[in-house]
Amino acid sequence: MTLLNIVGKAEDAENVLKDIVTNVEVDLIPAIHQIESNNFTFDVTNENIDKIIDMNYARSYKKDSLADDLRNKSEVIKRIFDIKDNELNIKIDTLLAKEDIIKEFDNIIEEIHDTDEKINALKKDIEHLEGYYSNIFKELKNFSIPLSDLRNMEYFEFKVGILSKEGRQKVKKNYENILGIFLHTGSSQEGEVYIVMYPEEMTIEMTRILRSLGFKEIPIPEEYTGTPREISEQIDIKRNTILAEIAENEKIIDKIKSKYNDRVKELLAHARMILRMEDIKENLAFSKKYFYLSAWIAESDRNKLTSILKKYDGIVAVFKKDEISNAPTKLKNNWLFKPFEMLVKMYGTPSYNELDPTPFLSLSYMFLFGMMFGDLGQGFVILLAGLLVGKKSKTFGGLLTRLGASSMVFGTLYGAVFGFETIIPALLIRPFENINTMLMIAIGVGVALLIIAYIHGIINAFKRKDIEEAVFGNKGIAGFVLFIDLLLLVGGMMLGLNIMPVPVGIVIAVLCLLSIIFKMPLANLVEKKRPLHHEEISGYYIEGVFSLLETFLSMLSGTVSFIRVGAFALTHVGLFIAFETIGEMIGSAAGNAVVLVIGNLLILGLEGLIVFIQGLRLQYYELFSRYYKGDGKAFEPVKLEY
Repeated sequence: MTLLNIVGKAEDAENVLKDIVTNVEVDLIPAIHQIESNNFTFDVTNENIDKIIDMNYARSYKKDSLADDLRNKSEVIKRIFDIKDNELNIKIDTLLAKEDIIKEFDNIIEEIHDTDEKINALKKDIEHLEGYYSNIFKELKNFSIPLSDLRNMEYFEFKVGILSKEGRQKVKKNYENILGIFLHTGSSQEGEVYIVMYPEEMTIEMTRILRSLGFKEIPIPEEYTGTPREISEQIDIKRNTILAEIAENEKIIDKIKSKYNDRVKELLAHARMILRMEDIKENLAFSKKYFYLSAWIAESDRNKLTSILKKYDGIVAVFKKDEISNAPTKLKNNWLFKPFEMLVKMYGTPSYNELDPTPFLSLSYMFLFGMMFGDLGQGFVILLAGLLVGKKSKTFGGLLTRLGASSMVFGTLYGAVFGFETIIPALLIRPFENINTMLMIAIGVGVALLIIAYIHGIINAFKRKDIEEAVFGNKGIAGFVLFIDLLLLVGGMMLGLNIMPVPVGIVIAVLCLLSIIFKMPLANLVEKKRPLHHEEISGYYIEGVFSLLETFLSMLSGTVSFIRVGAFALTHVGLFIAFETIGEMIGSAAGNAVVLVIGNLLILGLEGLIVFIQGLRLQYYELFSRYYKGDGKAFEPVKLEY
């Protein structure tokens, strides 16, 4: 990575930014922070004097008020023309001005607005008719008195409305005390439909009663005068008339859409890019005449960027590599390791002062998964699943294909095809026939991986210039020597071999332990730093003694944890034997075949998932904890797509 600072004319800002973002991956930094911290520097020459002076007036970018107008009108146009974002992938060479796009949008909206508003109003009328009056009058169909007669009553008033279940119960309990008539005419989605009639003199009292009952009145327009059945027919006629009117207006809209469709898509593509640019431009700073841009860029893209900027007059680009320790990390791995970057990033992003763990994780994870889930047939199924998933997710699909291939390799070594061990010969070992050997191999694999992890950890500590941890720490050289020493002592005792004389092993162990306890003062002595202790001495050594216990437990648990690799290899065979036994107990060929198919599916799904998780656990807790911090910042290139 290299830090890029650019100064250019303010009027070129959008096009410069567009050219950079569409052709090169850049991780933008707020330029105003760089300026205020004196990190935005470029050569002091006669050509640059004006830019340097004007930088005193640099301020953070403030969004243009036209942007909100453009955003709102874009949404209106997209709604009217029913255009989706995936239809706007149009190549743009030079951006149109916001004012010009808004002007064209206004002209199109003006031409289409009245017709569109009319259609919307008509659709609301349809919704009103279908969702309200139509349903109510259908429920009143058995009420044969014209509504005009009810309105013309001299001494009585009436209301049409809906009562809830609770309201109906209240009416039933108190009906003899109410001076009015409740006629139940039907049911609607909202409740029971009633016509209530009462003496005109009781209007105030009845209004109070109906309010207490939760009565929801349905106001009936004066235009409806006939019986409810007649009114329902009138509503159907009116509905059909409105639908016909909507269809006519939609034809007008379709003609306008056909006329402007291509141009609208082009304008929306420009608008979308401009609005995205508005968001991105918040990282830029502007003075009276110039814009200032800061970003991280891959060193390999330097020449490409330089050639892009040549077409802009008076632009200055400065590349700085002296701040690489603060640079974001962009992982770069070959096709085999690339999908495993996802697993690394789940734990953390490597910083510039540590090795990329992806290659080691990739190889070790594939090895562990294959060893735990070795089966030629089931591995092939996982590989096929990876190829299918890869059409939608290249990363996860690539991960599955590699794990499936590893499973197939170990299945060949174990002689296992869909659980059967009689189809092909084992090229190496049959796990269930060599249980102790399998467990010992698993521990041996674990020891080898832990050794590599210790070496990675030591290299990373030296890259961080952390002598204390690299040489004297429990994960550095001292811890590594102690681990090897204990392996030789314990391994020799278990195997009955004199690999290392016990006294020599004890002396080495004591020296390593003392190194771990006194790592701070020893490191300060080597680096000639004073004082030797940077914290309270008593507390430091008490903590150091307790850390020894953690060191021993970590070495023991880390080594023994890998026995699960062998255990899962045995479990994989054992599960199939269980299903095979159940199939034989059924007594029929068809039943046996069904059980074996179901068994393979369960093994693929459940055990495959468990093995996947256990492999991750070994990576994260047993290996990463010894060499990987993952406290870097990920390289996040800006994109014009939302």
